[in-house]
Amino acid sequence: MPLGSADVVVIGAGVSGLASAYYLAKAGKDVAVVEKGFVGGEASGRNGGMISERVDEPPMIPMAVESLKIWPTLDDELGYPTEFTHQGRLQVAVSEEEMGDLFSERDEALRRGLSVEQLDPSEVLDLIPGITGRTLGGLFFANGGHANPQRSVQAFAWAFQDLGGRIYQHTAVTGMTVADSRVSSVETTAGPIETDLVVAAAGPQTGLLAEMVGAHVPVAPARVEIIATAPLDPLFNIAIVGNGLYGRQAARGNLLFGGGPHEWTDVGLTTDPNKTNTPLIRNIARRLAELLPGVADVPVIRSWAGVVEQAPDYLPIIDRLDNPSNYVVVTASAHGFGISPATGKAVSELVLSGQSSIDIGALGLDRFSEVGGDWREERGWIPVPHRS
Repeated sequence: MPLGSADVVVIGAGVSGLASAYYLAKAGKDVAVVEKGFVGGEASGRNGGMISERVDEPPMIPMAVESLKIWPTLDDELGYPTEFTHQGRLQVAVSEEEMGDLFSERDEALRRGLSVEQLDPSEVLDLIPGITGRTLGGLFFANGGHANPQRSVQAFAWAFQDLGGRIYQHTAVTGMTVADSRVSSVETTAGPIETDLVVAAAGPQTGLLAEMVGAHVPVAPARVEIIATAPLDPLFNIAIVGNGLYGRQAARGNLLFGGGPHEWTDVGLTTDPNKTNTPLIRNIARRLAELLPGVADVPVIRSWAGVVEQAPDYLPIIDRLDNPSNYVVVTASAHGFGISPATGKAVSELVLSGQSSIDIGALGLDRFSEVGGDWREERGWIPVPHRS
């Protein structure tokens, strides 16, 4: 049975898709979101909630800076809580290699006029009592922060619906009708939707969707995992990066941390991601105990995984294709949550005017014009069977 029509069909109800849908609906567009699972059901609702200026990835700085301007306004803008906390981000080094990374990020931040303060070990200890004595130093980014991923995704979803937007959950895309270099209809398991424009923000499925319209978007799906400890009394209210981890303390007191190597996987257009990997969870817990020895005996009470997508250069892709000319690609390369407000703004502007007021020039798809179809195999970004 047909689902009718929409000015814009957004594929994917993660944070990038919903932010895009919200800003488009706010601009007066009739928008329908289709999602094969449920709102925020993959990485968007399962990440560490980190928000920063991303000086380790210079092409992302314009998006990150714009997002940090928007995040403090979102609760009032959307009318729903995100639990955004704007207390800063601390990056610590526990090895000489990590200290080298700190110096590089400090220099990049200063070149760009961003607020950054280099800390010695005693100053790091003042911020995070009980942190490992192996800390060699740190960087404090005053503009960093964190938010609750699931609450934030839901806030965008509810605000979008308040504007008249439609969300079709448990509705997978099965095809697209292309004629005269334009998508005219999106086929779904619940029926077709006629549309003037498509925004593909489907995370790890983005590459599969692109194949439907004859485009090549090189992304490799990977699982990333988070552990949650039992609730603790307040220890810190800033985001922390260090010892290969990133994390925060939740409003209820749980420590939420993730990090480590990607687990490359494969996905289908309708299948659910695999469950968490116990060996990797143990690795995260061990490194958290090393970073914060004072919580080494606190039990891990749960864990969860989300599937992200990585481009060959680890950077997002935000672009409007030449063919089909009404098809916008949005893929965040595991950076989607923190930059989501700017993503929504940039995508809405691409749809409405064909260009973004935010500098996304380095995030175009044309940078991969020489990347072939076997690029994952060449890099070794392929799934490794798990041992039971």
